[in-house]
Amino acid sequence: MMYSGGRGTESRHSCDRWVGMKNVEIAFCNGNDKDYQAKLNVLLKEVFFDFKFWYDLNLWDDNYESYAIFNGDTIVSNICVYKTQVMFSGQTHLALSIGAVATKEGFRKQGLSRFLMEHLIAKYDGVPMYLYADDSALDFYPKFGFERVIEKLPVATCTIDNDHLSASKLPYDHPRIRDYVYHRVNISEELDCLNTACINLFHIHFGYLKDCLYEIPALKTMVIAEQEGTTLVLKGVFSLQHIGFADLLMHLPFSNVERVEFGFVPPWRDLQVVWEEAEGDPLFVRGVTCALGDVKFPELSRT
Repeated sequence: MMYSGGRGTESRHSCDRWVGMKNVEIAFCNGNDKDYQAKLNVLLKEVFFDFKFWYDLNLWDDNYESYAIFNGDTIVSNICVYKTQVMFSGQTHLALSIGAVATKEGFRKQGLSRFLMEHLIAKYDGVPMYLYADDSALDFYPKFGFERVIEKLPVATCTIDNDHLSASKLPYDHPRIRDYVYHRVNISEELDCLNTACINLFHIHFGYLKDCLYEIPALKTMVIAEQEGTTLVLKGVFSLQHIGFADLLMHLPFSNVERVEFGFVPPWRDLQVVWEEAEGDPLFVRGVTCALGDVKFPELSRT
């Protein structure tokens, strides 16, 4: 079982856990290979959803890697990683974001995901890894040394009553969006991702944010936000110039807001937040050797 297309194959391995299967090759792709993407998408549509919209954006670069096992011409198991440049406590670190962990029905419970995960851990020995797991996989990842981290939510109490401002919305496919995403300067030194623009665009083009994109030309800033009652959920801010939070407050096109929740660690020095317990998919990390403290991974950088 091997694949001759894509960007190549990893070294041949023995996989005695999969009964009757020997000398397995792990297919590997880290580029914009349309044939490989189509084969992978068959599996991902079965397990998750259709990724074709992201592949069509031609955003799959060498930071995004797929490791897969083929049965003939069909991918039956896969794990993807994204090589993320993570800013943490003022320093940049390489970390692997793990996602698209999927096995085709009929090939499950045969050790394929374990085989791929062990290969990744061996290949990237010593590199920190992180992932978000659903409830069905909570017992799977600790077998590989992953530990659960309790994320918290940064929250600020503040008043926003800008009913005099008209909302300047951007369609999700507007050309200026890429400029904002790729060239933002508002980086949090506490915790941020420096090279995940293509992942940001995945979330923007996926559709659930299509009514949440606002442009503030006076600040050269795009915000991704949604109001829920008196709470403003600020999912992302992309600024092309350095601004303060007070500047942003005066230009946000929302009213009757008493509370702001952040989907990221705010970078502004003129803002103080409190950290509250958060809900959502649990975060698991591996190979992290320091205390993370209060942490909120940028939601729009999740794979």
